[in-house]
Amino acid sequence: MTYEHILNYFKEIALFYNEVAIYLILGFVVAAVLHIFFPESLIRKHLGKNTVSSVFKATLFGIPIPICSCAVIPVATSLKHSGASKGATVSFLITTPQVGADSFMITFSLLGWVFGVFRIIASFITGILAGLMVNVFGGKDQGTLLPMAANRTDETLKDRARHIVGYVEYELLGSIANSLMVGFLIAGLITVMVPDGFFEMYMGSDFVSMLIMLVIGIPMYVCASASTPIAASLIMKGMSPGAALVFLLTGPATNAIGISAIMKVVGRRSTLIFLAVIAVSSLVFGYILNIMVKNMGLSMLFTHQHGEMIPMGLKVTGSVILALMLLWYYGDMYIVKKYFNSKTGKGASDMSRNVTLNVGGMNCMHCQNSVKKAVEGIEGTSNVTVDLSEKKVIFDLKELSLMEKVKSAITFAGFTVENP
Repeated sequence: MTYEHILNYFKEIALFYNEVAIYLILGFVVAAVLHIFFPESLIRKHLGKNTVSSVFKATLFGIPIPICSCAVIPVATSLKHSGASKGATVSFLITTPQVGADSFMITFSLLGWVFGVFRIIASFITGILAGLMVNVFGGKDQGTLLPMAANRTDETLKDRARHIVGYVEYELLGSIANSLMVGFLIAGLITVMVPDGFFEMYMGSDFVSMLIMLVIGIPMYVCASASTPIAASLIMKGMSPGAALVFLLTGPATNAIGISAIMKVVGRRSTLIFLAVIAVSSLVFGYILNIMVKNMGLSMLFTHQHGEMIPMGLKVTGSVILALMLLWYYGDMYIVKKYFNSKTGKGASDMSRNVTLNVGGMNCMHCQNSVKKAVEGIEGTSNVTVDLSEKKVIFDLKELSLMEKVKSAITFAGFTVENP
């Protein structure tokens, strides 16, 4: 790689970043409003029923909520415990990670409103089909029903509004920060290193490229926001929009680790239906999108021309704000990790005992916050700290008799617990 290639590489990354920053922040604002007015308790209330209507509600609730494929599993587990049908649970598992307020805004910024709206429609129909098919053909296998947690409480609207800055900074940005940075790096690399027209020349037909993206997307872990810059760079190099859509529908909704967890929640047969519907639907919608592009002349809409709607000054402002948010997040995470052990346990009463539990299934900041809330929800716990990198939760416990309640709370949240 020459000096010119390196220079162009960082230039392309900067262009991608500047293009999506302001839209991502707008997506965070929408997500914050949804978080305040549509808490998990409200979702459980509407989806915690074994009815056909719960499948449609689960799909509608899932589309705007920005939760990644690993963090959605604990929420889906909670819905299942609340009485939701397997179909509603599966619908929520599909639509929630496939598209959210933040990923839609990034899709709009890089690929235009046509692609963004089509992505939502494809996700909605896929979720509906999968949910209905699971309710009909999923069988009686209910998966692993974990014990309910005691003393579990939900934040009030006032509490959620008061903590909204932390929610945006750590749960929203924190859950996608690493993946988003990797997405920018990969997108820049594709733009610089892959020749124009490469996919048209070497991948053969559009259908073959869709199959390849299907095989890549199903086992791969990538969030909806991070996958969008990659898809945009692939389209720029000649990949069909349909193949890119296949990647955007499969990558965020499925991954090798998540599939095994989903199987525990809804059972083997329902998980197979879950995968089959996603695979078939993504290919069908990819094919439809390619037909629309060729026959309706929509290819011109998959450009950055719509970006002129936002002045460059506002884009730069968005880039600066997002940069400050990222610096704060990574700086705070570095400090917390460096001084974690020295700060743990301070302020504990003489009667409390410091406890450490290994927690499996945590992959992002949303998971970390879910575990923290689960432990804090048990009266008698204090000084709760979750170490995401070490997969541990450390807290002070007033009485050892409360240990089983704490474990049940963590398990109910969708994670596994083991003593160190």
